[in-house]
This record gives sequence, structure tokens and C-alpha cells, in this order.
Amino acid sequence: MTPFMRHYAKDEYENIAANKYNVSESYKTINTKPCSRSISKRGYSGIARFATTIQHTEDFPAPCDYDISSCSKVKELKYPFASTAKRKTFLTNKNPGPGMYINSGKRVITFDHSFGGKMKMRLGVELKCCKRNTDICYICGEKPFGDYWHCNNKTFLCRGCMVKERLEHTKFTQQELNSFYVRFESSCAFLFKVYINIIQSEIFCYKLQKLRDCSDIHSHEGTDAKVWLVHPKTVEKWTRNEAYLSAYLKD
Repeated sequence: MTPFMRHYAKDEYENIAANKYNVSESYKTINTKPCSRSISKRGYSGIARFATTIQHTEDFPAPCDYDISSCSKVKELKYPFASTAKRKTFLTNKNPGPGMYINSGKRVITFDHSFGGKMKMRLGVELKCCKRNTDICYICGEKPFGDYWHCNNKTFLCRGCMVKERLEHTKFTQQELNSFYVRFESSCAFLFKVYINIIQSEIFCYKLQKLRDCSDIHSHEGTDAKVWLVHPKTVEKWTRNEAYLSAYLKD
């Protein structure tokens, strides 16, 4: 305790603690009390507040303001990161977003079972294999080209007449056209048996089925034999793809 503090402190030391005494009461020998307002930026209160500040004429950087260490020279690389590999800047997501596709479950190729025998894949379009195709369109009377439709192997419609019929309904009603579906078979011999059974059957079911001539695959030249125009593996590949897509697409 300093002599100044001991002179104004009481014997009991009641007010010796932080924030326990009034500072202004300690200045009893001073006529004026300390300045009650904030100190100016020019200096302190009293005489010191009007004194001129010392200007620093010389200024030197602090130890942390400069770096005396120099970096060594680095040889420039010919290629970035010393690699000539091509970099993909971004990945393109080609998958459709939510709500842009029909979530109807997984669809697979359908097979026909024969009670433990060999399974046969259902084709996307029924194939007609014969030595001479004499089918004529029911409306235009011309020979169909490419895929066409038939009803019980008696009534035939080419693609152009089918599109026109779906718009105008001159020969067939909308209910009859709604029954169009694709019939699937796998072999020429099995198709021939099915055609015979349909013709000899007394039950008439009005169904127009999509049909395709075999002239693009092989040539018969007026006989029952056939000469392959396309390699069988190529035919098997696009028939498998067509059978899979037919589960999602109509016609």
C-alpha cells in the first residue's frame, strides 16, 4: 500500500477492494476534479491534452513485416502437373430426371414354354416364311412393303392404309382398331401350323396382328429351301432387341 493510499484509507480498511471506494474523494487536495467527459484524441486530460504529439520521422519494418528468405527457382513443366492425360471437365448425366419417365417396373423378354420342352422367345413382329408371298392389301389392293397387319391370315392392311384407317375409320371402327396387337412366334414351321389351325378353326376372333415377310432375311427362289441373305447371328441379335423393345413400345 502506497503512502498516498495509506493517508486516505481508514483504519478498518473497509473500502480497500476493487470498486469499493469513490475515486473522486481521493483527490481532496486538488481544487478541480478530473475531467468527466471522454479524453480527446489529441492527448490526455489536463496539461497533457494540449501537448504536441511526437511524430516518428523514421519508420522501420517490424520483424514480421518482411521476409529475408528467398524461394529457389523452379523449373517450369512442359505440361500441367507433368501429365499429358486428357481431363474431363464435367460429367454429363444423360439419365432422365424425376417425372420424365414412366415407372412401370422392369420388363423382360417373354418366352413361350411347352410343358418342359424347349422355350421359344416371342418375337416383336410375327414372321411369315413362305416360298411366294401373295398377300394383297385389303384397301389399296397393292402388295405390302415392310411390316403390315393381317386378320386370321385373310385380311391384310399395309402400313400406309393402317395409319389412314386410324384417322378416318372408313373400313374399321375404333373398337376394332383398338384390338390391334403384336403376335409373337419364333419359327417358320410353328407359324405354318398356327396359320393352318386358325384357318380351319370355326371360332372367329377379330384381331389384326402385325406381320413381316421373310424376303429381307433369306431367299426361297420358288422352293421350300432358303438361302440366307443376312448372317443368322445378326438376325438373332436384332430380333432379340426388337423383342425387348416391343415390351415397352406399341407397333
